[in-house]
Amino acid sequence: MKITRCVHSLLTAVVVSTGFTFFAAAHADDSATASVITTGANAEQIKRGEYLARAADCIACHTVDKAKPFAGGYPLATPFGTIYGPNITPDKETGIGTWSDEDFIRALHTGVGKNGEHLYPAFPYTSFTKLSRDDVLAIKAYLFSLPPIQQKTPENKLPFPFNQRIILAGWKLFNFTPALWQPDEAKSVEWNRGAYLVEGLAHCQECHTPRNGTMGLDHKRAFGGAPLAGWTAYNITLDMESGVGGWKDQELVQYLKTGSVPGKASAAGGMGEAVEHSLQFLTDPDLQAIVTYLRSVPVIHNPIDTKPRFAWGQPSQDDATLRGIAPVSVSSVASGGAELFSGNCASCHSASGSGVTDGYYPSLFHNSTVGASDPNNLLMVILNGVQRHNKGTSDKKGDDVFMPGFADHLSDAQIATLSNFIVQQYGNSATPVITAEQVSKQRKGDSGGFLSSIVAFFQGLWRRV
Repeated sequence: MKITRCVHSLLTAVVVSTGFTFFAAAHADDSATASVITTGANAEQIKRGEYLARAADCIACHTVDKAKPFAGGYPLATPFGTIYGPNITPDKETGIGTWSDEDFIRALHTGVGKNGEHLYPAFPYTSFTKLSRDDVLAIKAYLFSLPPIQQKTPENKLPFPFNQRIILAGWKLFNFTPALWQPDEAKSVEWNRGAYLVEGLAHCQECHTPRNGTMGLDHKRAFGGAPLAGWTAYNITLDMESGVGGWKDQELVQYLKTGSVPGKASAAGGMGEAVEHSLQFLTDPDLQAIVTYLRSVPVIHNPIDTKPRFAWGQPSQDDATLRGIAPVSVSSVASGGAELFSGNCASCHSASGSGVTDGYYPSLFHNSTVGASDPNNLLMVILNGVQRHNKGTSDKKGDDVFMPGFADHLSDAQIATLSNFIVQQYGNSATPVITAEQVSKQRKGDSGGFLSSIVAFFQGLWRRV
């Protein structure tokens, strides 16, 4: 019944948007002819814009080649297809060099591009709409201070009808209300700063809040965790079992700054990228403000969680693992979990699974990835590895966190066997048995579940029409 209602909502969004075609197009074009405005940005505004662009993590989605920052081309996998982050350097042909202040503000506040086209919400304007005009223009001033890079953005790879931007007019009717952030005078300055960062600039809901049947944010379950391109963005509410209620403030700040808290978690995937490109550059007061605000959001509990993700597991007592077994042949599909672990994992994480003291090679027990009730992140880490750069601090040298991926070295069956061994030895023993079919889906960035079923059904429906 739920699937029927949600498919109906998605179909309704498409149908309604068609009825608004001429209205939306006309409305979107109202200010598209505004001339380019020279803002006369000063060094202070540019510096502030750089910090804000860091906080917004702009570089992550708009950079595919580190030698060409902000030049676009980064592929964003969605349940509907692939969307490429555009070039946002001041290049006048392939970037945003001809955009006026009003063009830029309209894109961030209303999700409408320079030429009146509706922007896909992979660009989180649903959060950026809350940003102040001054902050938006500071970001633009910073981007326009950078060297222009000529690089054309690839065409999005979206099947019909999702390649028709006009349907976004209908989507916005259901899922988007433009509104600047309004401070709550009853709350502290720190809480309000945190709310502005979490709900707006850092757009935390875009990953950590589940989506509804039309891929809009389900605000009733805000920050309750959500699948994302094969990964799971975990519950970050104060719930003791499902969320981060068992974390100290200092630990949460440390995690946001470094991506690592031994005995709790180590960041990978999208969260690792957020730490590398964005969060580690924020000031300590801003990081604490984020934690303060998150402490206040409504608690979301998943009944499947009986204790915190980080609380599961203990050192391995498996004799075969502790003795160390010769590395297993990649071609041996029938290899046991202990053999696979010994040959591929034990040299860094140790035979007992305890890792190293400083957490560079994290412990596999008391680890949120291994102790989670779903194995998505464990599988994605094994498949894709971890690569994260820490810039360092005044009292600690920067370093690179690295774990190789095994997607090219182990088969789906071997990764399933290895993952089941790791979970049973070090993690949440209540986690369902992992299958080779599940690993195959993870390779494709499909974390499965409700939304994947909706999209597959809808695409199949259109193929029949």
